Amino acid sequence: MPTQILCILLLTAACRTSPSAPPIRIVDLVGQLNRAEQRPAGAFTLSDRNGIRAIAGPAPGRIIWTLPIPRRGVFRAMAAVDGAAPARFRVGVSDDRIYEGLASVQSTPGSGWTGIQADLSAYAGWKWSLFYRPERHSWRLVLSADAVGGTPATAVWGDPEIVSDRAAAREYARRVVGRPF
Repeated sequence: MPTQILCILLLTAACRTSPSAPPIRIVDLVGQLNRAEQRPAGAFTLSDRNGIRAIAGPAPGRIIWTLPIPRRGVFRAMAAVDGAAPARFRVGVSDDRIYEGLASVQSTPGSGWTGIQADLSAYAGWKWSLFYRPERHSWRLVLSADAVGGTPATAVWGDPEIVSDRAAAREYARRVVGRPF
C-alpha cells in the first residue's frame, strides 16, 4: 500500500503544469511600418522615447497592417500623447467586410505610457467550421488614434508588437515563408 501511495504522489507531481515561458515577439510592427497603410499618408514617424521604440502620428489617424496572425497571438503596445490634447487609442481587426474593435484606452497629456493589449487568437488556428479558415486570410490590424473633444493630438504607439509562445512562432514562420504580406 505505501508503494502505491508513493507512485500516485510521484505521478501527481510529474503532471504539474510547468511555469509558462514568457511570450516572444513574433511580429515587430515598428519594423514593418513601411509596409503599413497610413492615414493620413506619410504622417507617421519612427522615434525612440527613452529607450522605447515608437511610432508617432496624428490623432485622428490610423495605421493598418495587412498580415496573417500567429496562433494564440496577442497585440501589445504602450500609448502616450505628445502635446496638450488627450487621445483615445483603439485596436481592431478587419477583413474588408467588417471591423471588430478589440481594445481601447485613453491617454492624457503628462500621464506617461498606458498599456494596451488585445487578444488576436480568434484570427488564427483551426476552427470547427467548413468555411471559416482564419489562417488562410491576411487580416487588417488597425491601430487608430482619435482626437478627444475634437482637439488634434500627437499619438505615440510605444513598441507595438504581436507576441505568442515559441510553438506558435515556429508554426507562423513555416506558414508565412514565401507568402507576401
